[in-house]
Amino acid sequence: MSIRNFWHKRHFATASERTQSVSGGEDDRQEALARGTLAAGQMFRRLALALMAAAAAAGGAAGAQLAPASDWRRLPEAGAAVAAVMSEAPQEYNSVFLVTDGTSVNNILESLGHVTGLSGVAVMEVLPDQRFNVTMKRTVTLTRQMRRSSRGVTVVVASEDPDFLSAFAEMADDGRLTVWENRVLVVTRLERQKFLGLMKELWVLSMLNTMLLNVDIDTDDLRYGVYSHFPYGPGGAQTVRVATWTPREGLVLLTHHPLFPEKYTDFHGAPIPLALWPFAPYWEEKKTVAPNGTESTKISGRAFLILDTIANYLNFTIGERLPSSSPTDLMSQLFNRQALVSPMKLALLPHLALRYDYTFMIEEATLTFCMAKPELKPRWQNLYYPLGDSVWASIMALLVIVPATFFLITKPWMDSGARRRFSPVVAAQQVLGTLLAQNFSLRLPSASSTRILVAAWLVVAFILGSAYRGNLTAFLTIPKHPPRVEGLRDLLQTPAKVIMPPDLRLNFYTTFKESNSSMYKEFIERTYFVDTYLEGMQQALKKKEAFVYERLFTELLIIKNFTNVDGSTPMYVVRENLVPGYSAWLLHRDMPFKRNLDRCILAFHEFGLIKRWSKITLDGEKQRYLKGRRQQEIQQIEVQEKGTRGGVLQPLSLLHLQGPIFLLVAGFALGAVVFLLEVLLPFVGAVGESSRKPSASTG
Repeated sequence: MSIRNFWHKRHFATASERTQSVSGGEDDRQEALARGTLAAGQMFRRLALALMAAAAAAGGAAGAQLAPASDWRRLPEAGAAVAAVMSEAPQEYNSVFLVTDGTSVNNILESLGHVTGLSGVAVMEVLPDQRFNVTMKRTVTLTRQMRRSSRGVTVVVASEDPDFLSAFAEMADDGRLTVWENRVLVVTRLERQKFLGLMKELWVLSMLNTMLLNVDIDTDDLRYGVYSHFPYGPGGAQTVRVATWTPREGLVLLTHHPLFPEKYTDFHGAPIPLALWPFAPYWEEKKTVAPNGTESTKISGRAFLILDTIANYLNFTIGERLPSSSPTDLMSQLFNRQALVSPMKLALLPHLALRYDYTFMIEEATLTFCMAKPELKPRWQNLYYPLGDSVWASIMALLVIVPATFFLITKPWMDSGARRRFSPVVAAQQVLGTLLAQNFSLRLPSASSTRILVAAWLVVAFILGSAYRGNLTAFLTIPKHPPRVEGLRDLLQTPAKVIMPPDLRLNFYTTFKESNSSMYKEFIERTYFVDTYLEGMQQALKKKEAFVYERLFTELLIIKNFTNVDGSTPMYVVRENLVPGYSAWLLHRDMPFKRNLDRCILAFHEFGLIKRWSKITLDGEKQRYLKGRRQQEIQQIEVQEKGTRGGVLQPLSLLHLQGPIFLLVAGFALGAVVFLLEVLLPFVGAVGESSRKPSASTG
């Protein structure tokens, strides 16, 4: 039933008729709350909090209420039954939050005093008056704050009113009070059909770690039944009586299930609804028709491989697949519980974590971008690449030092005629010639110093020449790519704009825009949107811009739309990701079997299965695409394959030999310039001599 209309159906006595008001401010309530959760000592010394939330909200004034002394409602021996259940619980559940609608809980408090291991008890009484909705909401909020600061919590709800229990369950669900890691124990006295209906319909009672302690009203003897609802039992959803408590025999288990049993290790083949936003290579569905006319759907993709493996382990089936046209639709289906799981990974974003749950991380957040490959540098520069910059600098230094040394130690040992002809230029020509694999044209003197110098230089020249010639062929045939943009920082150093598809506007565009990072702000200033992925990638290729999207999907689009038959492509995906975090599957908030999914995903990481499935999926898509392209261009491929099988090496073409040709042309040009200088210099010298003769005669 709707909480909004709940209190219009019945009449309840006002709070002033049942309790005495003690005035107090907001600070007093917070101080009492802290004392209730932190007080230590014996049990009833720790029982330091009594929060009467009805009076706190009444009339807009803040006030605390003392627990009513009269037993105007009573659950007989409920305290002993609750204590018996709590005694069976693990020791980490050491805090108790007791919520009541005015039903006397004195016997429960007294019995809890005999349970060892409890660190604190908080009592919250929500009286059913006209301000109930506001009061309950505030009570749930305060209880959640205390729950988040406690290691293990058991919320005990004591009421004989099904409307109050429904209201509390719905408010607790909306306020995210209860999660699987904490327990809920409902103590009530209802007819069988009523409490079975509550446990089936209410999320908190049916899906979470909840048990119901109900007085059997169909027997004269006092007896409590302990019930738990299994949404995925062997025969479907069912409520099971797991134990019985009587004053004489105490707590007796009736089934193999323990108290607060684990519900999600075996789904018994139950279908789990999914929210899908299918795109390759994560999730693809293809319909096939058998020869007999039967139509079936084949599902593939990495997300399917992961989910199918988990389904086999937890024994559930893939249920209704709710398609989504955008991330907004997908999140709406999860929020409204139309689906419980979305196997489409999404980056861990703070604003989504407030409304949804995530599984354990699948991989790093792979939002990235692709760009056109930079143009190749001219091939004539390949003559320079076989040796590094430092090696070239060393060679130039040697071409200065060795000729000078050779000239200084060789000239004194020459005869007078050779000495006149020997100059530094001649020495430099001889050293450079040996570097180019030429012989010495001079007759070397017999001095040992000269021969040692020449021998050392010949060894160095031989090593340098061999290394250069050995690498030259490779650098002439293999193009050298210029530096590429490989991340956000590199991208911002270029004038390139950024392209996004519209489905990134909701989460990533908004997150980047509201970020404090100057890099993200500049990134957003360059961003504009296009209608389709293919349009964005075409513009990125044509205008040298960056197209932003998920890595595997972008790589697949490049394979399908921008890859040649030989496997080459004009586009590439950068190495770095835009979001420095992780991505995971999105779940409905407070998903009770999240930890079961996390355990499976963690095991996949330990064995490297997720990376392997990613590689298998992408390689399979690439092979299927290239196979189709090969069928269209079968003749060209056959020629290439014959050439490969014959072992024919790729011959050098004019394109490969641009460098040597350029060097030859430069040599011809330099020779022509030198020739002209040699022709003109004698004429200039003659002119100079003729100009000096008259001056000599006049002197």
